[in-house]
Amino acid sequence: MKNPSLFGVLIQPNSIYCGIHLNQIKLPEKCKFLGILRKENVIPAQENPEIYSGDYILAIAIHPMMVPALKVTLKKIHSVYYTLNTCLLESHPTNSYTSVFELN
Repeated sequence: MKNPSLFGVLIQPNSIYCGIHLNQIKLPEKCKFLGILRKENVIPAQENPEIYSGDYILAIAIHPMMVPALKVTLKKIHSVYYTLNTCLLESHPTNSYTSVFELN
């Protein structure tokens, strides 16, 4: 039997996993989730926690050959800065249209 490898990855604000539940992530073959480390609390994978920026996802590669695939999977990010809590687009009101609901 090969030695299993434990792995943890810090979830960045632009991670594609922010805001989804742990069981929605498809892991490579021979890899399993252990849970999430949030601040000083470990949330087991069985609780299927929602993932937030700043969490550490804890996983195990049962075969060490799968560690690179596990790293690539868990470090996926959006190609542009993205977070569910922040929108970089500014909202500017415009007066270039007339309201359909104006009363005379």
